[in-house]
Amino acid sequence: MTASAAVSGFGTILNWDTADIAELTSISGPTESMNTIDVTSHDSDDAYAEFVAGIRDGGEISIEGNFLTTDTNGQVAMHTDFQAGSKKAFKIKGPGWVTSSHEYPEVNGYGYVTAFSVDYPFDDKMSFSATIKVTGKPILTVS
Repeated sequence: MTASAAVSGFGTILNWDTADIAELTSISGPTESMNTIDVTSHDSDDAYAEFVAGIRDGGEISIEGNFLTTDTNGQVAMHTDFQAGSKKAFKIKGPGWVTSSHEYPEVNGYGYVTAFSVDYPFDDKMSFSATIKVTGKPILTVS
């Protein structure tokens, strides 16, 4: 049996408009998808539906973290961009540790903050969550 080559996601960073977002606890996405177009006809083989590729959607990125009012270039700027409807560049940088046997992914693109929420529990830390809607094609590279 071969040992797993899986690596930890610890240390991944989301960069929004050139600033790293501080103290993220979860980064998910982008969740890309593709529509399909039904091209089934009376001539389709064995009476099976046929499809061709349609429009692709860059998807969404979901993030959660510890809310910091002092992260003015990160979390606070994201909220400002949400209110202004500003399109900004994003970059997800995989774990910063790289050895000769591990490569890490990087995803670059543009997006809009479509949701931003802050939680203020009386018995726990303040936290926030946000959603970025990717516009255009996100680019995945491995280095």
